[in-house]
Amino acid sequence: MTPLSSLQVKAKHLFCAWGLLLLAGCSAPTPPTRTPIAADKITPTQVVPAAPMHFDLPGGESLAARVWATPVPRHIVLGVHGFNDYSKAFESLAQHLAAELGATVYAYDQRGFGANPQPGIWRGADTLLADLRHIAKQLRQQHPGLPLTVVGESMGGALVWVAAAESPGLVADHIVLKAPAVWGAQSMPWYQRLSLQFMNAVAPDMVFTGRGVQSLGITPTNDPEVSRDLGRDPLFIKATRVSSLSGVTELMGRAQNLNAPPPQRSLVLYGLRDRIIPPSPVCDWLTHLNAAADPGTTLDFVVYPEGWHLLTRQLQTREVLQDLQHWLKQNPLTRRQSPQQAQEAVCAKRP
Repeated sequence: MTPLSSLQVKAKHLFCAWGLLLLAGCSAPTPPTRTPIAADKITPTQVVPAAPMHFDLPGGESLAARVWATPVPRHIVLGVHGFNDYSKAFESLAQHLAAELGATVYAYDQRGFGANPQPGIWRGADTLLADLRHIAKQLRQQHPGLPLTVVGESMGGALVWVAAAESPGLVADHIVLKAPAVWGAQSMPWYQRLSLQFMNAVAPDMVFTGRGVQSLGITPTNDPEVSRDLGRDPLFIKATRVSSLSGVTELMGRAQNLNAPPPQRSLVLYGLRDRIIPPSPVCDWLTHLNAAADPGTTLDFVVYPEGWHLLTRQLQTREVLQDLQHWLKQNPLTRRQSPQQAQEAVCAKRP
């Protein structure tokens, strides 16, 4: 083995350990080993089937998508999925919002994910931002007069945050971030930053699965059924390129460093059991946000002490779905926190 190959192997070992901590999807998620707890979910009285569709983009391309349509919608919701995931991620959320809010819910597979061409190839943050803005604008034109909420999960949360806060902005009335991926390089230890830079420079197309560190027991959810479904789903990416992790890290840092929240009324949902985007970088994000500007009254938080990364795909989804429903109806939200209160709760969990 050459000296360079030896360095690559060592860096890859470090990188895989970090990658599993960083994002769901580097490997088939490991079911949690904790003592089983009773599920607390909401079962819809009438299931709304998801219909396949696509969104046309400028230049002739299109993106795979799905819609959970209600006959006479009162609200439009657009779901933006996380890294290595795809539009199916919004199934449980769509069922609840269709039943309780009369919402028609759309979700699309971002470029390089899901059923689109070249899955696993990072297409660039600016391209993903342009796609999101274009699709939101399409939905506004298609459903004039109806409120439009954009919900981003994990990487999708970072994308929505940047799209709305940076010029030219995002066409939406409300923004919801579920476990937003705000883990920029500045919140990583030096060895993680260096391994990322080194691997992206010498082997950007190297692929890893993270199977060697599954013994850490890190999982995005405490629901074994969800974990098994993700592990078996052929559209859920389980082997990740170094260049993709480098690209998503740049996007996360961009979101983490924004000095002011978007102009829209916004809600952030985060669980303190999240080890995919753990409390430390979220604490850094909130500290920066609160120090840079007064977020005002348009930015609400709910921090769940027992919440996991996939907040609407865990065993206890009832309170998360009901909180989101009440917030969209502008009903009182008993668990609502200000950005300052959220900072105190999250930073208290920082190692």
